[in-house]
Amino acid sequence: MSAAYLRRHRITVPPLLRSYTPDEAAAATGLTLDELRRMREDGRGPAYVTIGKRTIRYLGRDVEEWREQFVR
Repeated sequence: MSAAYLRRHRITVPPLLRSYTPDEAAAATGLTLDELRRMREDGRGPAYVTIGKRTIRYLGRDVEEWREQFVR
């Protein structure tokens, strides 16, 4: 299903199943975009997927799992 289809039919995706752009993932983690990029390059931070050569997405469940590491 495309994002347009989901919007048109007012279907919501649970946060843990949706994917985030780097900007959205940075906002969700409290990191800057540069910090998130550096962590990705160093093999740290939330898991991500690469689509094609340049498109990066973070899955909601991976962002949430990464954040939970820091909850005391």
